[in-house]
Amino acid sequence: GIGIAYNVIIGTVSAWFPDKKGLCSGCLMMGFGASALVLGNAADALFKSDLGWRGTYLLLGAAICVMLILTALVAYYLYITRDAEPNFFLFDRAKKRNIAVEELTFQIVNERMGFFLTLVCETPNQLWQNDVLENDRKLGYRRVYRPLLAYKMLYDLADKDVPAYWELLYNATPETVNSLCEALEQGGEKEMVKAFRFIMETYRARPERIKDFVCGNTRYIRGRMLTYVRRNIEIFY
Repeated sequence: GIGIAYNVIIGTVSAWFPDKKGLCSGCLMMGFGASALVLGNAADALFKSDLGWRGTYLLLGAAICVMLILTALVAYYLYITRDAEPNFFLFDRAKKRNIAVEELTFQIVNERMGFFLTLVCETPNQLWQNDVLENDRKLGYRRVYRPLLAYKMLYDLADKDVPAYWELLYNATPETVNSLCEALEQGGEKEMVKAFRFIMETYRARPERIKDFVCGNTRYIRGRMLTYVRRNIEIFY
């Protein structure tokens, strides 16, 4: 019986913490060993007491039952209060709760990413020139914000249509363009990245072709930003 429980717990916890499988497995194995040390000695002492083996098993059964009930209550509390934990994209400040994922719109995503930009850089120049897309400390767990930041950089060019902003793209260094492409690839882009690389490498002397490409993909970028957030919504808690 203990082998079945051990395998199930190890497999479940490892799935919850894929980046720290060694640490979580070590903690669980330590718990198994510590429980045998403590419970084994306690049971041995109780066997030798006036309780006897019947009373000992009843006492241990009751204690374990109480612990399971307390654990279940804690898990249930965490489940029913989960909605109160603000999600970066789902939290509604007016209602003081998270909205459903199905209610999430591009307008909300774009607004929150606009706020996120103020956290990672002070000006658009810094966004394009300071290699922000490679700053792991500002991009969240597993750099989850990185593709969104790349999408937002391109979307704002077409949405705001400020000549000075377009110049930042036209004059972007190969390293910046490569970082932007890698960020988009992290979000699952393939064909768009190939086309963007080709445009940037071929039409540097004809910036209007670059602008046409970005503006022509604005609707696609909107959809991809929304899809990416919905697909990874659990990471934004």
